Amino acid sequence: MALYARIPPPELRPKIMAQLENEIVVVKKGHLDTGLLGTFILLDLLIQEDRNDLVDLIMGQTSYPGWGYLVKELDLKTWPETWSGWGSHVILVTATPGSWFFEGLGGIRPDSANPGFKHFTLRPAIVKSLDWVKCSYQSPYGKIVSNWKLDAGDSKLETRNLMLEITIPINTTANVYVPAKDAAGVTESGKSASKADGVKFLRMENGAAVYEVEPGSYQFQSVLPPTVK
Repeated sequence: MALYARIPPPELRPKIMAQLENEIVVVKKGHLDTGLLGTFILLDLLIQEDRNDLVDLIMGQTSYPGWGYLVKELDLKTWPETWSGWGSHVILVTATPGSWFFEGLGGIRPDSANPGFKHFTLRPAIVKSLDWVKCSYQSPYGKIVSNWKLDAGDSKLETRNLMLEITIPINTTANVYVPAKDAAGVTESGKSASKADGVKFLRMENGAAVYEVEPGSYQFQSVLPPTVK
């Protein structure tokens, strides 16, 4: 909660994040140890910090306690009030993972400086458990689309190829993060992304080529670095 509220000074955040990662991965082995408010804060923090690998680990657990347990072991079709399945089965107490499908996997994120999706961010999370994602959101300006798919790539080089299909509604713009080994290898509709209409390269950031993209539909392709599989 302190990280979420940005209480620690910037120089301490990496150390505290490392402690949180150890708690999730080593101590809890990917299982949740949070309640109604804590679960929302945890997932939202991990999305903001681009630690979708940790959310993916949490989502993949099928033993108690976790969402996978509710589906696999209890065969529930609606959200129960408790992790054991006791109580009401029409309650949203444990339904917080839905935002990750849009903001994490699809990467569709609002921009607080431009409310209403006049300008927004597309930052899809490439995670180990999935080879493809289809995601869309009906914004006030129209449908935002963020679909991605991986192919086998080069096993010797331990790389994979990414296909990212997006739609930016009319009268909006977006900063699009294309996971890539380098910007030179990113293409849009078969040609270099740096020469594509409506696409402006901004920078490389944390393993992604970042572009400012105007309204329209685009098809980006890139080669992922070995660390993204």
